[in-house]
Amino acid sequence: MLDELKKALKEEIRVQVTVWDPDRESVEHVFNSYIIEHEGLSLRIAPPHENSKTIIPLMKQGYVIGIVMETYPAPFIFYPVIRDEVTNPAEGYWLVIPENTDIEVFQRRRHVRIPMVVPFEVEFLQGLRGETMTAPARTCDVSGGGIRFTSIFHFTKGQNITIHLQFDDEQPLMHLKGVVVFTAENRIRKFKDDLYTAACQFTGLEAAEEMLLVRECFRRELRQKQKHS
Repeated sequence: MLDELKKALKEEIRVQVTVWDPDRESVEHVFNSYIIEHEGLSLRIAPPHENSKTIIPLMKQGYVIGIVMETYPAPFIFYPVIRDEVTNPAEGYWLVIPENTDIEVFQRRRHVRIPMVVPFEVEFLQGLRGETMTAPARTCDVSGGGIRFTSIFHFTKGQNITIHLQFDDEQPLMHLKGVVVFTAENRIRKFKDDLYTAACQFTGLEAAEEMLLVRECFRRELRQKQKHS
């Protein structure tokens, strides 16, 4: 996979950069950039233009950042390290890709489900008149292609629903359309209102929404690995 990534590195390719705050693990900042130049396993990216006063202090030598590189047909996701001490952020940042880094191709992660508990709302039509209703729910696991969740409402297989999901305050509220592919009553309940479990397959996702889902799943999976390492 590392050799494939090296071959894919090219100047002016757009990248989405994720930077974490070491003092607040759950806080992350995302900005759009591009590759200025590259050599071997090193690449230099353009600095952030938006929210730069917050992001630049977090771009320090030795820090790990997340990169989604917009290569066709499948973007790469990887985690390089800021290589050098940064004296002039306007010149960009040199990054180095560790040989043992986690590298993923976007398409291979579309159906990798990651456990997480996030509250959200489900919108659906109810009754003969097709009245719009909403019900509270919690995620059980999420992937780029679907979601398994619990709810007080008993959905039916084949039912069309809309998931209103926001992972945290730093990320946008997504409105994800899907169809229920599984439903069952819960005999064991972690929360008292977890009466039913349902699984939903997303339909007609926008590319940006699918990218956000996959990136969030990969980020949470890495956190889980770090906690158990």
